[in-house]
Amino acid sequence: MNQILVIAWREVTRLRKRFSGGASPLAVIALMIVIGASSYFLRDTVSLGSGLYRVGVFGDVPSITDTRFSVVEVKSADEGKSLLDEKRIDVFIDGAQVTYREDDKSQYALKSLKQYLETQEIVRVGKTYEYNLAFPLRVGINYLPLNRPAGQDPQQETPPVEKPKETIIPSLTPPPAPFTQVLVALLFIMPITFISIFFTSSFMDEKINRRLVILLSAPVTPFQIIFGKMLPYAIFALFGVAVVAAFTGGKILLSLAIFAPTILFIFAIYLLVPLFYRTFKDTTFIAMFVTTMTTAYLVFPAMFTNANDVSYVSPLTLAVKMYRNEPFGWREYLFPSVPMAGIFIFAMFAGTRLLNEEFLMGYKPISKKIKDAIYLMMAHSKPYIAVPLWSLITIPAVYMTQVVFLAFATNLPFKLILGAVLFGSAMVEEIVKSVGIIALAEHRVISSARSIFGLSFLSGLGFLIGEKLLVAISISMVSDARVAGALFGAGLLLLIPLFAHFFFTSITTFLTIKLKFPYTLSLFITTVIHFIYNYLILRGS
Repeated sequence: MNQILVIAWREVTRLRKRFSGGASPLAVIALMIVIGASSYFLRDTVSLGSGLYRVGVFGDVPSITDTRFSVVEVKSADEGKSLLDEKRIDVFIDGAQVTYREDDKSQYALKSLKQYLETQEIVRVGKTYEYNLAFPLRVGINYLPLNRPAGQDPQQETPPVEKPKETIIPSLTPPPAPFTQVLVALLFIMPITFISIFFTSSFMDEKINRRLVILLSAPVTPFQIIFGKMLPYAIFALFGVAVVAAFTGGKILLSLAIFAPTILFIFAIYLLVPLFYRTFKDTTFIAMFVTTMTTAYLVFPAMFTNANDVSYVSPLTLAVKMYRNEPFGWREYLFPSVPMAGIFIFAMFAGTRLLNEEFLMGYKPISKKIKDAIYLMMAHSKPYIAVPLWSLITIPAVYMTQVVFLAFATNLPFKLILGAVLFGSAMVEEIVKSVGIIALAEHRVISSARSIFGLSFLSGLGFLIGEKLLVAISISMVSDARVAGALFGAGLLLLIPLFAHFFFTSITTFLTIKLKFPYTLSLFITTVIHFIYNYLILRGS
């Protein structure tokens, strides 16, 4: 532990020197706090599609205050119609008459304007007429006491409440869209991503200047180096989460619990980036790509909060429920957290195996470096242990990918996305199960058909064990989706998916190793067969 703290303090010293010529880290943190607080207090003024439609008005026209519409006052009806024909406005209102074009933009503007004016008319009626006459349909909510008064007969009914404590008018109650809460929850991701980029930059700087190689010659382990360099940035990220929670009115301890796995997940990805790339140019490009994909992965599911349980794949969904004061249980918390923690464990394992001079400083195509990395991760133990262990530890990444596919399949037209989901999931599974065996064969560790089939069975077994463990946590979240049974094997006998995993993996490895097929061709053939299997499972469910 002492070595880890020494490396962590060294990293803090290096970070201070990087800011010595300009703004201090405190100034950067203060700027992030100001941006976050401003975003939170201005959240009610944020509107999607602000100024999207232009509406021309002439004469006695109701006031239009919706930010989607930009109102243009014209001097005459002829001028308004002329502007409409020239497509300088989308809709023209002359008193009680509305004129529009036949193109899509004008039709969309007309429909949106109609919905807005109908809502305003309901509000006007509510202010003009008596309550009972304006809204004949009302829903009254009475909150009954939880505890029966002492001495009350259990058979005695609770006396009715004469006046409802809360009245809901359906026509005036919009659906609870989570856009505002998602926007606020996204503020937590900003400091995490910002700080993780500094971690990657520092790691890459020491790698290029070969100081990392010198550090490897010291009496410390690769794990101590990685964890020591990561520790201060992880603490800064946790501090950033606490600050955002304090400024946005969230629960600090609950926010830390929600986003701690997210911090591990993001740092795991940004750890792997400098291990595979040797220049800042390549690292910057892939880091921006990773940031974009990670943000999309976190934000998209959260937009379906309370619409579908698959939205829990993103921890931002838990943050949305926190700001709505809605409860969630351990199963909802573990659903996104366990796979993220699993990916962090895999990244740390990979880092300890890849942190050597030959791999770090070698110039090779990225595909070749990935193959070498897989071999290095497996070469430290016997093949019959390494192969099932590889399938087991890569399960979180496969699982997260499949859950994202499932989120698309659930929220998009079923027939439209079904084929792509089943095919993509099958390909991801077959890559993970076969790539370790192929790497061992390329390094001449195995070559016989007996070894190929034996390792294929062990790879399928390790994959099945990891798959069932994660499904045990999350099956209640995905069981309602029709495609879930095909992706996760929910409710199937253990022997059927085990044989299927063995069969599919054997096809890929045997075609590639013994028959010398290109790996991509072998993978495609196996994926097609696996796709047909998934489709048959889906039809039978």
